[in-house]
Amino acid sequence: MNRCRPDRSRLATATMVALLAGVLAPGCSTPPEGPGVLLVTLDTTRPDRIGAYGHPDAHTPHLDALARSGTLFELGIADVPVTLPSHTTLMTGIPALGHGVRYNADFKVAESAVTLAEKLRDAGYATGAVISALVLDSKFGIAQGFDHYDDDLTPGYVKHDESLYPDQTHWLPKADRRAAEAVDRSIAWLAGAPRPFFLWTHIYDPHFPFDPPPPWSARTADLYLAEIEYTDHQLGRLMKRLAASALSEETVIVVTADHGEGLDQHREDGHGIFLYDDTIRVPLVIHAPGADCAGRVIPDQVRTMDVAATVLELAGAAEPSLGLGGSLVPLMRGIGPAPDSVAYCESIKTKLFYGGSGLKAIRTRNAKFVWAPRPELYDLARDPGETRSLPDDADRMRRFLATQVAAILSAGEATVEAANPDAETLEALASLGYLGGSGGTARPGTTEEEMHLTGYDPKDLVDVSMAAREIQNGFFDRGERKLRRFFRTAPTPRDDRHMTRLWAAAHQNYAKIWMVRKDYAAAAKEYRLACETDPTYDAARWSLIFALNLARDEEAAVREGGRILEEWPRSWRVRFHRGIALAEMGNTDEATAELDRILRDAPQSHDARKLAAYYRPRLGTPSEAEALAAYRQGG
Repeated sequence: MNRCRPDRSRLATATMVALLAGVLAPGCSTPPEGPGVLLVTLDTTRPDRIGAYGHPDAHTPHLDALARSGTLFELGIADVPVTLPSHTTLMTGIPALGHGVRYNADFKVAESAVTLAEKLRDAGYATGAVISALVLDSKFGIAQGFDHYDDDLTPGYVKHDESLYPDQTHWLPKADRRAAEAVDRSIAWLAGAPRPFFLWTHIYDPHFPFDPPPPWSARTADLYLAEIEYTDHQLGRLMKRLAASALSEETVIVVTADHGEGLDQHREDGHGIFLYDDTIRVPLVIHAPGADCAGRVIPDQVRTMDVAATVLELAGAAEPSLGLGGSLVPLMRGIGPAPDSVAYCESIKTKLFYGGSGLKAIRTRNAKFVWAPRPELYDLARDPGETRSLPDDADRMRRFLATQVAAILSAGEATVEAANPDAETLEALASLGYLGGSGGTARPGTTEEEMHLTGYDPKDLVDVSMAAREIQNGFFDRGERKLRRFFRTAPTPRDDRHMTRLWAAAHQNYAKIWMVRKDYAAAAKEYRLACETDPTYDAARWSLIFALNLARDEEAAVREGGRILEEWPRSWRVRFHRGIALAEMGNTDEATAELDRILRDAPQSHDARKLAAYYRPRLGTPSEAEALAAYRQGG
């Protein structure tokens, strides 16, 4: 491949502000019939696991061939490492901070948004989409502009290797389409679609859990790589069908990803928390008939927000602009620079769900600044793995970042609504590893509000949050490793209320592992440490008494429960478990008194009230033994 770089004398820095002022590449007239457009988004795909991007062992012949026939962008940057907001950026040309869809589930693309599909449909294109994950369901607004939007994910998730999954089946993804089916449905739509067409095919397989089908599962021990290789094979089927129908030579083909995957390189398994290149750098390959850029490699940094304008120009739009992105076509042809040398990125997951600070970053080709409670600056030329944060004037960098934030916020009204997903949708999203129901503010704040830092630094938080995910999913050994790493490396609590709560949560999570292993004495020890670290942690208080009961140390349960209730008499679940301990010791009168107080004073909807209502009439009767046995089995 040859490297396609414009004359450096022409590459004056185009700032975000200039871009917002409308400095866009000029367009050309619309032909009577434009080329077909195929946009393929590979979920959770890192470029460094693709052969064309230099991975020595990756077997990705179809992506590699597409790169040889088109243009490969070395540095594609997504603005947010989360599926729905990143795809919204792709479709609108506006970063998440601007369009306002900043996470999955709680956010919805408003009807006021203008999308690539709407632009192409208005230009006479037949528009179709095949998506493979619930987070891109039409209920979240991303379908606007598509005549055909295939988001029917029944019959649901398909397992290939049972040994990869824990026993607790509630964790399994409930709404996930495999790549083979996504390609089958894409081919079927293409067969009947009028010309010109715009097809978006979304392939979810590289997303966790990594469970490729044979023979890809046997080719390498790296199951994530195997998922990408399987995805490449399915992409090859789609390319072959285009070639067989003589469409490939008249079709613009764009392959990119919504984000990458952490793979624990910065302590993040998954994505959504950090803004390291592990999760924000994405592949971008564009095959453009007649563009005379076959086999070119573009070293300049580009952004996924530039894809929409690029597609519009390649499709022959008279005004090839959309949102705040700019066309990459001049860069592909060697006649102009990238739309901007600065990429803005953000993540608000820890702010929404974990009581942590959100993150913002600016990235150039050779440097990245991350605004966090402990700011980070990386020399990407010397330290591409982002392992050594450099000392620098954080205030100066913060002010520059603030100008980027202000420019995006001033560009226009956010096109976002609250999604308000139902309980079934939230459960299905949780099975995919996504949280929801944050109650977060739907619209971005002011520049000052957006730049304000509060709560945990995600660098401190990540091991505890990742461990909680592992435990919830049933991967207890992996959760234990992360918690041990946290205890070994995290700052001590001291007088820092954030670290105090974080250490308490870590002990609480570790106790859950011991509970599953039925070592209730070890669990009680961890719950006690959680209580000592943060005495206000109600869940740790009642869990301690529960674990002591299951360890058959009822005397300690009565003693500890009494001590807690002296200070927090309305800890209803503590009172319930203390009442059970008294019953186990044969002290029916005191046990009854504890449950009676719950029934008299606790809120009607409180869990402890429901439990007390079940156990109270059974105490002191022949059914008491059966009820207490059921309590112990509940552990």
